[in-house]
Amino acid sequence: MSGRTTKPKDSGSAVRPDSGREPGRDAGRDAVRDPGRPGRENERDDAGKATTRTDKGRRHLSMAGAALRSVALGRPYELTAEVLEVDDDGGSALYEASLHGGWGDGAPVLPATDEYVHALLAATPYRGDRVLGALPPRFGLATVELVAINAALAGVEPRAFPYVIAALEALLVPEWNAAALTTATSGVFPMLIVNGPARDTHGIDYRAGCLGGAAGRGSMTIGRAVALCLRNIGGRRPGDTPYTVFGQPARFGLCFGEWEEHSPWPSLSRRRGFPAHAEVVSVHGGQGVFPFTDADHEDPRDLACSIAKNVASPLNTWFHEPAGGSGQIVLLLNPEWAARLGEVFGTAEDFQTYVWEHAWQPVDVFPEPGADMLHGRGRVDARGRVALAARPDQFVPVVCGGLGGLHGAALTSFVQSEMQSAEVVR
Repeated sequence: MSGRTTKPKDSGSAVRPDSGREPGRDAGRDAVRDPGRPGRENERDDAGKATTRTDKGRRHLSMAGAALRSVALGRPYELTAEVLEVDDDGGSALYEASLHGGWGDGAPVLPATDEYVHALLAATPYRGDRVLGALPPRFGLATVELVAINAALAGVEPRAFPYVIAALEALLVPEWNAAALTTATSGVFPMLIVNGPARDTHGIDYRAGCLGGAAGRGSMTIGRAVALCLRNIGGRRPGDTPYTVFGQPARFGLCFGEWEEHSPWPSLSRRRGFPAHAEVVSVHGGQGVFPFTDADHEDPRDLACSIAKNVASPLNTWFHEPAGGSGQIVLLLNPEWAARLGEVFGTAEDFQTYVWEHAWQPVDVFPEPGADMLHGRGRVDARGRVALAARPDQFVPVVCGGLGGLHGAALTSFVQSEMQSAEVVR
């Protein structure tokens, strides 16, 4: 692998190419080891023209936040980040570079060539130098260019790139509490839920195997791109910036859709105020997937009650909060369960209220220290019950999954985070 790097000239962007560098770092040696940062000045030949490598058998590749500079004339935006040059050997050299440099996620990455990055940028109305925000925990500035580079590494199709932008816009809303979620000891991570008529067009999984295994390109790459942005632009490194104990599989990226056509109620995005035709990404701070099974209850109310009791396990994080008044838990309902529940709960709000009313534990279930803590926080009501959450709307139903009627799941809550949604902009 050649370690040569170049940095393009300042293109007049709002964020200077050298912004975000650590004081005192040698600009001539920063190079390939600092993914997520804009690049440096172009190399110039004796005539003052920018130089490029054209050696046969090699290609110019970008790494996570260290993008290729643009070499094509006449493009409206010139890429500004660093160049990594590796052997054109089918991807092995790039993969090894990603592992050695720490800017990969352990799986092979695709080359973020100039053409690929420009194609992604062409799919959004935003300029490459637009800053979406500062991604924690190290608060690197997420320009659209750097996001595009990470999306290229993940294999995002250009037409799906606006979903990555929308997801980052949603998780940057202060109420999502990204700074806490990216540094917590829990395994919490952004879980993306997609609504809208373009789910099939973009390969968003919402039928059988939607949480893993269905292999839709949109689901697999959009979630991964967001994870790479947090890693490479935000500087999130397990054991370094977040002291996560276990992590979770979703940290590779989790993105799925709602099977709106099988929901007896308006879709998640419509309940959150978006029109039916809108492409929407909702971001939930989920700690993991909690599966459950039911084959015993014919009455849909008994099924709803069982779901409520199941998620109200004594070690649920909500019981450790002062009031249980923040955060959501997403309840994934297979289409058969949804149809049954829709027969007795005319609205999603009716279902949410019923679950909330039954999601509690008697204080006697908790060992004495835990019971004392709950009493001290005012969590125990006059009948000796401890409610899991403060409001019905904290239980969020989403219809998805295959047509088997035995299984449901909950995307458990970090609690100190409010779900956010953003519309895809094209």
